[in-house]
Amino acid sequence: MIVIKVGGSLEGSAELALVEAVREARRREWPVVVVHGGGPRISKRLRDAGIELPFVNGLRQTTAEAVPHVVAALAECNREISESLARHGLPVQAFADGEVVIARDVGRDRTGEVGGVRVEAVRAAAQSGRVPVIAPFGRDEAGQPYNINADHAAAQIARAVQAPRLLFLTDVPGIYRDFEARDLLLDTSREELAMLLASGAFSTGMIPKVTAVLYAAEHGVREVWVVDGRDQDAVMCAALGQSDRRAVGTRLVGCTEGVTA
Repeated sequence: MIVIKVGGSLEGSAELALVEAVREARRREWPVVVVHGGGPRISKRLRDAGIELPFVNGLRQTTAEAVPHVVAALAECNREISESLARHGLPVQAFADGEVVIARDVGRDRTGEVGGVRVEAVRAAAQSGRVPVIAPFGRDEAGQPYNINADHAAAQIARAVQAPRLLFLTDVPGIYRDFEARDLLLDTSREELAMLLASGAFSTGMIPKVTAVLYAAEHGVREVWVVDGRDQDAVMCAALGQSDRRAVGTRLVGCTEGVTA
């Protein structure tokens, strides 16, 4: 099983690359789980509603007033991705109501963290030949919704389903050691990424992604990739775990024991 997280910034531009990667993985009998973001769509809905929310270390500080707009935006993104895959003949099961991620209240109003993952329905959908498409917001045990960072949700879901490979599809070619100098990391290590993170090398928006990459690599995910979702070669290379580096992207090799595709 592989997990593919589609960044909200792509706004549909990764459709063909995602479809081909999912199709090829399924041809090899590898189940695929898709997790998506929705940041730009959320921002637009909040602007239209006259709501301004600050970001702290790349995380949107969500209020109770903003939650319905967050949920609606993510449901819209979920529907579009699900319909896109279905149009290309890929059977899907949409999880758009926060039923997969268990949210944990960490005292930041309605910005939560992942407290757990309900994997049974996800595994059942994948085992039946469907592609689970998961909106990343979560609900607590009382059913209250919380905004969850999509990168963190994807990393936790990859851990929970014991995925050997996790892909982050975004709107840049990978993780930059130095963005201004266009110094792109290709094959990297947990030690290098952690050092760069601690040194303040990453912009605010990249901090949650790098944190998620490190979390996944430290919790059983064999390979974690960050690639441009519009680059079909890069997405396919990452989905198949090709190590010949014919395509651009950042790859981090994590745990390598006891995992298969």
